Amino acid sequence: MARDQPRAEGQAIVEFVMVLGIFLSLVFGLIGVGQMLLANYAVNQAARAAAHQAAIAGGQSRPAEDAAQLVLNAGVGTHISRATVVVQCAPVSGGSTCRRYDPVTVTVVYRDRLWVPFPLDEFTLRAEATRASERDQQ
Repeated sequence: MARDQPRAEGQAIVEFVMVLGIFLSLVFGLIGVGQMLLANYAVNQAARAAAHQAAIAGGQSRPAEDAAQLVLNAGVGTHISRATVVVQCAPVSGGSTCRRYDPVTVTVVYRDRLWVPFPLDEFTLRAEATRASERDQQ
């Protein structure tokens, strides 16, 4: 004896669509966070490498910029064209040139867009590294 029961066709599709939005938001969020973590690592490494080269070169900016370029261009999804590299030497003696043991600070500011379509699609990362100059500026 068969009973007449109303069939619930399409219920699984409706439930799937309700969960799909949340699932895609989580996946896109993870991709965005992953991109920012990868970029953050590359920017911090670029600042450290640039500070090292600036210290060896006596506070000159060109070797530091070259080192930052190598690191950022080797990073996953990062490129030097989206970064600003600033090298500053603060002479302890008060002079205008960088002397040995003066602190050399390199700041890397990186601006990029997220790979995923989110309303807040841009992010900015900043890293700073300081080393003592290893020779007088030539």
